[in-house]
Amino acid sequence: MTSTKLNLKLIECFPEIKDVYYDETSWQDGDETGSHVVYADIFVPFIKEQITSKNEQKLSKVFNYIERLLELKDDYANEVVTLSVLESLLFDEDVDNSYFMKFAKLNTLKSIAEIIQNLEE
Repeated sequence: MTSTKLNLKLIECFPEIKDVYYDETSWQDGDETGSHVVYADIFVPFIKEQITSKNEQKLSKVFNYIERLLELKDDYANEVVTLSVLESLLFDEDVDNSYFMKFAKLNTLKSIAEIIQNLEE
């Protein structure tokens, strides 16, 4: 999957972040801005807001979206989700990991387990 396609999927699913998306990407490569940048700088703060406000409906939507991306079995999408989203959340001291993991689905939990396992090696 290309960065453009992955980025457009994000704003299609979460239109409420379109303004932030366009502000962030307008001075870079627009829709072609690398997805690692887009997901780390736009999607992760959005997720953190939902965790902080305990917006369960939105968190359910977020983690369903993450799960659907992982189900694609696309190397680039998996890398972006794992490195730029899940690792960012897991290693952020301000994020309640046990809370957000309640919303994670099977493939997301597997990715989280792999991240933790790789740390222990």
